Amino acid sequence: MVEKRLGALPVAAEFLRRLDVAGIVDEVCPGGASAHLTHGQVIEALVVNRLTPPAPLVRVGDWARTWAVEEVFGIEPALLNDDRPARALDAIAPELDRIAGRSAPGRSPSSGSTCRGCTGT
Repeated sequence: MVEKRLGALPVAAEFLRRLDVAGIVDEVCPGGASAHLTHGQVIEALVVNRLTPPAPLVRVGDWARTWAVEEVFGIEPALLNDDRPARALDAIAPELDRIAGRSAPGRSPSSGSTCRGCTGT
């Protein structure tokens, strides 16, 4: 029997889905799809890595093997090798303002500020 840590992965996955993090990243930074994972998928894994006891960038694949990343996110841990997270971060670095500006629910499209009573689609 294989045991993996679950923790808050399902909750984090649902929030990331609702915020459309992978979709926004992939829309602004296409190109990761030629690999087995898109940049958006990798960024979601990195976000969740930071929300759990985090692993260094070169150990994200090892972290994903001990946590239920494959079961919750559908990401095979071996695909998060040491250079894949770095390539995703390199891809989004010049586009951070555009990515932040496209953030999902509760954001005002004109100012990018959070507004009370705003609802997402």
